[in-house]
Amino acid sequence: MVRKTKADTEHTRLQIIAAARRVFAERGVSRTTLAQIAAAAGVTRGAIYWHFANKPELFFAMREQVLLPLIDRVDENLLPADLDDPLQGIQSSMLAILNILESDEAARTTFEIIIFKCEYVDEFLHAHTQPMGAACNFRQKLLSAYESAQRKGQLHVGTDITLLALDSYTFIKGLINLWLSDPDGATIRTQAAAMIATHVALRRRG
Repeated sequence: MVRKTKADTEHTRLQIIAAARRVFAERGVSRTTLAQIAAAAGVTRGAIYWHFANKPELFFAMREQVLLPLIDRVDENLLPADLDDPLQGIQSSMLAILNILESDEAARTTFEIIIFKCEYVDEFLHAHTQPMGAACNFRQKLLSAYESAQRKGQLHVGTDITLLALDSYTFIKGLINLWLSDPDGATIRTQAAAMIATHVALRRRG
């Protein structure tokens, strides 16, 4: 029997995640079985259980594979303390999200699965609540950026930055949903960058 190396084991794990993404996208999460994922990956069910305890754990791994690099890209634009223009940082962070969805098929498919093809009930109930942690972190990062913009005098006088951060979070979340629902680009995709620019410009003090 040939002993598998760490590289072989990781390759199999990534192969399973990629297969899960394909089958989830085709059938929906609730209608997908581990046997179907195993067949798509060309492995046994035992191989899946070696890496993942159950379907939710595999779902989380697929999600994290996409979310972690996306968070890093957002942070690059949003978090530097020495930003001269925090509002531009907010705009750039939102554009980075859409750019990743446009250029990275795995990211785009994963978001489509998360938003449109997973019923958040039973064993997946916590799959719906867990992303709220990342969402709260993003809102906090937006709030920090707006605090910086306020200190620099970029915002209208009397602006409630807590509401601004919540509004921007709601805006980008809705825009992502609409962007994914507009694959032909007839309504949203071609206008998304301009919509983001307008959203941020409305906050900027003239």
